[in-house]
Amino acid sequence: MIDVDWFAYKMKKVFRIDIEKKDVSFEAYEFEHEDIDDLIVPSEHLVKLPNPMLFKTFQYVDDKRNEWVSAVVLGIDGANLYEVWIKNGKSIAYEMHID
Repeated sequence: MIDVDWFAYKMKKVFRIDIEKKDVSFEAYEFEHEDIDDLIVPSEHLVKLPNPMLFKTFQYVDDKRNEWVSAVVLGIDGANLYEVWIKNGKSIAYEMHID
């Protein structure tokens, strides 16, 4: 299950930023493929993902006012299928967890 602990771990491991878990907000959204901007999920990735998709999002603002967002597509079993990382409104990393 993807949760705030996962987000904090990834922020430290990938971006070398320690965060306070209490400062992370999170929500879940369901989107159809046609609702997803190509800048968030490139079309070549989108075709491999379920339709509709359940996104779990995490948001954190650091002490320099940088906004960090991770959106994770979850499978019906709760597994992480795909993740995108966004900093200040720009996608900075993607990771596909399925073939």
